[in-house]
Amino acid sequence: MAGKRILVTIDGNWLAHVTRALEIAKVLRTMGHQIYFAGGGDYMRLAAEADFSISSLKTVQPDKLLETTRRGRANWHNYETLKEFVEEDLGLFERIEPDLVLNDMRLSVPTACKAANMPLAAILNASWTNYYTIKVRGVENSRIGEFIRRTIGRKLARRLGLAEKVKQLILIRDSSCIRKLRKEMRLPSCKNLWEAMQGDLNLLCDIPEYAPTNDLPSHFSYIGPVTWEPEEKLPAWLNQLSPDRPTLYFTMGSTGNPGFFREAIDVFGDTKYQCLMTTGGMANIHQPPKNCFIADHAPGSAVAGKSNVVICHGGNGTIYQAMSQGVPIIGIPTMHDQEFNMQRVVDLGIGIQLNQLKWNRSDLIEAVEEVLAEKHYKTNAEEFKAILANYRGSRKGAELINGFCQQRLPRA
Repeated sequence: MAGKRILVTIDGNWLAHVTRALEIAKVLRTMGHQIYFAGGGDYMRLAAEADFSISSLKTVQPDKLLETTRRGRANWHNYETLKEFVEEDLGLFERIEPDLVLNDMRLSVPTACKAANMPLAAILNASWTNYYTIKVRGVENSRIGEFIRRTIGRKLARRLGLAEKVKQLILIRDSSCIRKLRKEMRLPSCKNLWEAMQGDLNLLCDIPEYAPTNDLPSHFSYIGPVTWEPEEKLPAWLNQLSPDRPTLYFTMGSTGNPGFFREAIDVFGDTKYQCLMTTGGMANIHQPPKNCFIADHAPGSAVAGKSNVVICHGGNGTIYQAMSQGVPIIGIPTMHDQEFNMQRVVDLGIGIQLNQLKWNRSDLIEAVEEVLAEKHYKTNAEEFKAILANYRGSRKGAELINGFCQQRLPRA
């Protein structure tokens, strides 16, 4: 089969979404496909560094994305900006003339693909589908969750399943501009945001044991996590650690609280613990205590593998990195999808969730001590390490796209 022209569209404000698409694209390139990237945001530089062709697209400002998401909402676009982005996407399709679009979190693209009759492969989390079976019990760190608890109380809210109902209403409400635009363009509508994101082929970057679904259609497939490691040498201190001291790994991805690193040093500096930190460039820490080892970036799996506990924001990629090394997790989520992740971590006995809105240093100390003392956290994490050893997410995703191209796209 001759290689196809594949356009990869991403929201470059999110590290995880750029790197998932990037890792799959690298494999597709080795299969002979012509790959073109398009998007806007700081992390688009990673695709350029990997020698992919880049087209610039308008994007929502990152501070608005974070502020909106931390309110438990996903209405990053209004009708006017969505329409503008869709028109820009359609113009890009005319210039690139792709055979297929691969999309991760650029919300205008599925509508543009429908308008252009363009085949679409979507990179998704299983929890971003209408087939996910885990119901939200309570959004602990959001203002919405706080309002629910103040109004009727946590116990009654959980008994009524109120958090899940609020979540479903938000998904409908926050897709209203998409439905309005699709109606104007005489395109098939969508019932909520999850349906608006899906494509002709849907790649779930999860495993069913962690993110279960029910009645999954045939055009949805689990591929396993797609994780990315920066192409940097391991920090020299990683091989200088004492095996006799408990080791904590602190990371906040690209969306966590930058101030947390200083808090962690204040709590654990000059203690019995070895503290490893990858700050993502979010914090500049000068002259750290001797038991604290810090890098802007480092291969996360290797650092996690040297640790007894991973303390993080609850991001999907970090959760899977920790589980792939059999390491328990303490999560302090700052947005709703991270809370979905941490709910599963707690339910599966892999770790502990703390409340970012009710932050207390003593809670973190107690959580660390509990995870280290109670061996079932480590045992459960090791079970997922064995499961994840059988997955190669980027390879599986590329193979499914390649198969789709062979079966569904016309020969050149």
